[in-house]
Amino acid sequence: MKILLVGHGGREHAIALALARSRVHPELAAYMSSINPGIEELSSRIYNGSMQDVGSITSIAKGERVDLVVIGPEEPLMHGVIDQLLEAGIPAFGPTRALANLEGNKALLRKIISLAVPEANPIYRECVTRGQVCDTIHAVQNVAVKPVGLTGGKGVRVSGKQLSGEAEAEEYALEILVRDGKVLIEELLDGEEYSQMVFSDGVHLMPMPLAQDAKYAYEGDQGLMTGGMGSYTQADQLLPFVSESDRQKSFEILKKVIDAAQGEFGEAYHGVLYGQFMLTRSGPKLVETNARFGDPEAINVVSLLRTDPVDVFMGAATTLPDKIEFEPMASVCKYLVPEGYPETRPEPVSVQIAESVLEEEGTRLIYAGAERQRTGVVATGSRFAAVLAVRPTVEAAEEAVERTIHRLDLKGVRHRPDVATPALLKKRVEHMQRVMQGQ
Repeated sequence: MKILLVGHGGREHAIALALARSRVHPELAAYMSSINPGIEELSSRIYNGSMQDVGSITSIAKGERVDLVVIGPEEPLMHGVIDQLLEAGIPAFGPTRALANLEGNKALLRKIISLAVPEANPIYRECVTRGQVCDTIHAVQNVAVKPVGLTGGKGVRVSGKQLSGEAEAEEYALEILVRDGKVLIEELLDGEEYSQMVFSDGVHLMPMPLAQDAKYAYEGDQGLMTGGMGSYTQADQLLPFVSESDRQKSFEILKKVIDAAQGEFGEAYHGVLYGQFMLTRSGPKLVETNARFGDPEAINVVSLLRTDPVDVFMGAATTLPDKIEFEPMASVCKYLVPEGYPETRPEPVSVQIAESVLEEEGTRLIYAGAERQRTGVVATGSRFAAVLAVRPTVEAAEEAVERTIHRLDLKGVRHRPDVATPALLKKRVEHMQRVMQGQ
């Protein structure tokens, strides 16, 4: 069996590792815009090109005579790569261009939710004039200001964090309005965020373990938002502040969203739908969706797949297995990022990796913004690599990650030490308790 993997980040390296441990032992070809050293080691053939060049991706899939194409990042999806692959008769993991707009168009998502499950929406308004911006912010007060299109996890600013008051919120919203011609302003929800991802074959939907990532750059949720500084899952697939009932509600919300989107566009949703939820006093609210795995959350959940990964990925492209099982273990990953990230785009820095430390600790290094050069592995300026540990408990996994990072003693990169620590999880639980009590 031959599989073409598209993408070069941490999410794609985790997928490549999962596919490589399949009993099928597929031959892996990879299409990347930057050569990830971890994916390179697992691939029989490497292609280098733009994620927007969906014609090249399709031509390579045809030429390689692959049995399956797995699309990792959002960019090829937004440019219609799945549509082209399906026209060529090639099974593909991911939604069509129209359905990928559940991620690419935040206003569309809000409209779909309004049709399917309105109680999962915050108060929101798509603004196209200065007056609408000012009126909405003044009326709502505490807001999340969002570009309507893709942001890479970095375009959203919220009151009380990056925006200190109405004036700053208006200034940022108007900046987006001038640039894009529209801006989305939403009620700032109070609660705790978490991720529920599901596999879909257009008919069946199957949930993955819940995950919670740390979006802010620095300890204590300080600094700018990032693509995610790390994440964790529990052995029971829940989170310390999410009950089985609320998890089921989250799953049902995603099911209704997919059903409504499929009805709207007349196409089946294949692949993954990522739901970022906020658990509020009135229940789960859907903050946003992604048309692919989250990153870093994919590193956690894909590493826990007990069902053969090839069966899962091929199943999402065609028909899912009757059930998908995950190891009853906890996982923690923490991203190593260059000094200065995300405020600046740091210069590439060479990083020396002691592979023996990873072997001794039983942890993995998942490469993302990394390339291999003669001097070693180079951090290219974005998130460099994640250290992953799988253990019976979150506490044990977190300790293993921290111990590994300490022993690696890497120069030129940093991480967020408080991700998944008992103190941070306790803070999350206590916050959720105050929210439920209306404090």
